[in-house]
Amino acid sequence: MEKLIISNWTLYKSLYNIRKTIGAKSTLEMLNTLRTIPEQTIPVTLRFTPRGKEVFMLIVEGLNIKNISKRLGIGVSGVKRHREIMLLQNGCTNMLELIAKYYGMMQGGEGG
Repeated sequence: MEKLIISNWTLYKSLYNIRKTIGAKSTLEMLNTLRTIPEQTIPVTLRFTPRGKEVFMLIVEGLNIKNISKRLGIGVSGVKRHREIMLLQNGCTNMLELIAKYYGMMQGGEGG
């Protein structure tokens, strides 16, 4: 299993940005809000390749790289490559930032 290593500061800052974007006061409220948002298409202002969009939606569902690889029938390195391309195309430094931007746009926020 691949380990993701991020600093506590990065984690807390990213969670804060997600909470701020969706208007949640706590992490629990944020999680409940994210569960109730109906699935919608990705806004046009975010850029994804067709396969990148599939990878992104599976990341949002909570799948890890290995499970995404199995689900889509591509290698782990392919999933990592799609993830990096998504971040570069959308000017994000990590997936939490991209997810926050996505949900902010779904809620009518400016998203970036």
